[in-house]
Amino acid sequence: MSEIGVIDTIARALVADLPGGWREVTAVYRATTSYAELDAEVTGPAGQTQLDPLPEGLEDHFEELRRQMYQPGKGAWLTARVTVSATGHFATDFDYDRPPAWSLPVDPAIYQADLAEFPRDPEHTPEWLK
Repeated sequence: MSEIGVIDTIARALVADLPGGWREVTAVYRATTSYAELDAEVTGPAGQTQLDPLPEGLEDHFEELRRQMYQPGKGAWLTARVTVSATGHFATDFDYDRPPAWSLPVDPAIYQADLAEFPRDPEHTPEWLK
């Protein structure tokens, strides 16, 4: 499946079982090869709430997207955000350069394992990642 096909699959999974009145849903996937976190928020008439449970297979789709988007020398993104509005529009953001905003402290060694799997050239490796 193409990158846009995987993004479409993610978007469709996010909106499949939302309650009536929702206006926007956003999923954020933070990942390295050995550790990942996924959460999503829905904005509706009463404000924002966590999407719980998350759609089945959503993390697998994000991981597939991360592998597909890897660029030799540039590396793989560490944080992805997909937002879908009730009007059918969606937006994406992929962050290759900033440390993920983990909910728990992580062992910095996870980044070295990620660099081994998704190598980066020096000019594409931020100081914090070295």
